[in-house]
Amino acid sequence: MTPSPRCLALGLSFAIATAASAAEIPKPPESSRAQQLVLQMRTGSVRVAGGDTPAAEASKNRAAIKTVAEWLAYSIASPPFNGEPVPREDKTPTGVDRSMRALFEEAERFSYLPIATGNQGRVSQEQLEYGAEFGKAVAVAAKVVLDNSARPIERVNAVRLLSVAAKLPAPDLVDPLVDVVNNPKISDAEKLYAFQGLRNLLEQTDVLNPNDHIPDLRRDAVKLGKIAQALTNYIMQKRTPRDDKDKAVIEYVRRHAVEAMARFKDGVLRKPNKDLVFRPSWTLARIMEQDPTAFPPFTVQEQTEAATGFALMRIDADLNLDVAAYTFAKISVIFGRAANVDSQRATRDSTLPIMHWRVAAARFSHALATMREGAKPLPKTRYPDTLINLANTANNLLARIEKGGAAEPTGNESQAVITWMTDNPPKAWTENPPKAATLYKDDPESILPFPTAPVLKTPDPKGTDPKKGPDPKSADPKKGPAKKP
Repeated sequence: MTPSPRCLALGLSFAIATAASAAEIPKPPESSRAQQLVLQMRTGSVRVAGGDTPAAEASKNRAAIKTVAEWLAYSIASPPFNGEPVPREDKTPTGVDRSMRALFEEAERFSYLPIATGNQGRVSQEQLEYGAEFGKAVAVAAKVVLDNSARPIERVNAVRLLSVAAKLPAPDLVDPLVDVVNNPKISDAEKLYAFQGLRNLLEQTDVLNPNDHIPDLRRDAVKLGKIAQALTNYIMQKRTPRDDKDKAVIEYVRRHAVEAMARFKDGVLRKPNKDLVFRPSWTLARIMEQDPTAFPPFTVQEQTEAATGFALMRIDADLNLDVAAYTFAKISVIFGRAANVDSQRATRDSTLPIMHWRVAAARFSHALATMREGAKPLPKTRYPDTLINLANTANNLLARIEKGGAAEPTGNESQAVITWMTDNPPKAWTENPPKAATLYKDDPESILPFPTAPVLKTPDPKGTDPKKGPDPKSADPKKGPAKKP
């Protein structure tokens, strides 16, 4: 079939537009000499700037970092890394590995801070300064590619480069990564790496306090709030998958966003004056409790990741521990049953399990133990014993899977957790009259569990007897009013 002149014209105009766009991305600079200097800064033997570093030397150091960052970013948009043939005039010696794998091995090398012997397992101040400078340079160079390229291979790898650089303590990478997440026109392939980059940044810790984010992030609750809001907007979308394959892709990419959300150190983000910025723990609770506003429903992998992240967060002063404990109890039972069912399926079908159950059980158990220790110093008026007892009971269940694997029977341990739930409902449910349970005492909208969607039935042609009225037992006071969208 011969294409029409109109089709040819459209195709030619698109090719010209793409070529013009790509032409705006500079060629990769020569970087061999700069690389040697940058590697010295990476180890801390050369300080980028500050201290006794002369201004001229600091300028030279920053220029070297800029050169290496541009070499990595612009190479992504150049042959053969972008899939195009190598030009004839290319003088690269034969035998040099010019695969994308090799390029990203170089990116990993510049994004890794080696710890010197005798430095007490910590990176030096000079290395921290290097990380911030290198991340800033990568953010600028990658933006050039993202602003000027329409080729998927170039765009995806540019975001991938940002995610690798985010292994460094470089807060300047937050904005470009959040921009990718917030852009509705960008593919999930790009967003997948943006989620990995945000996870890499959030799971880094302060050199002196492993319970805190890197200082520049810890001090900026607004920036942390931007990350949390972007991740929440993505996670809580309602999507309609075309088929089972599309559903699996949605769940896979979304799981990476959940992993990033689970890396926040604080369950509630506040400004220094205590004003509320965002509640990452509420997003994780919505995942654990299957918030019906999101679709497809969250998988057990996502729920487990959310529970693990929530339990590792610092306990906020407004968190109702009895409600949190009840939610964790439900997830531990879901986890145990899902492990047994998946083990049976994998054995029957001779396939791999859906997750590493023993590792997941160990992580979840450790997180609950951490939250238990954090609850011990709290005043009795907050019911810390409720959470402490639940952690002990749930960890008996998780220990069975951690030691014996997914096939390990957990019926007795699951029943123990269910009995605990029967004996320890949220305090609001035991009041007279019963009230809806909220996760935070200062937020009446944080009702758990979420009300289920009503089941539509054919109307009764005889109608309702006005003498009898509605059945008072049909309303469940524990669930409270429907949550606002």
